[in-house]
Amino acid sequence: MPKTKKKESSSDDSGPDDRTPVKKTKTDKDSAGGEEGFSLNGNKRKVTVSEFKGRVYVNIREYYEKDGKTLPSKKGISLTVPEWKKLLEHADGINEMTKKF
Repeated sequence: MPKTKKKESSSDDSGPDDRTPVKKTKTDKDSAGGEEGFSLNGNKRKVTVSEFKGRVYVNIREYYEKDGKTLPSKKGISLTVPEWKKLLEHADGINEMTKKF
């Protein structure tokens, strides 16, 4: 009996394993000369903005060094612009919640 192919997802987001180069927005260069973005924790975590398949994403991702280059890891999240704006709407509430700790 022939195997059937799984139905492909209709989502535009191909997930974290897709390594297709993306167009980066102009931001400040990291002090280590790595990828452009805003550092959250030295070179370990950064926020970048990219475009993929015509959609803009805000990426919060961990990075690692290999052969003297800073590269993105699979650990992180890519938010669409509406998701990013929703997160920002909740920033005050999140700040209040962190005061409990």
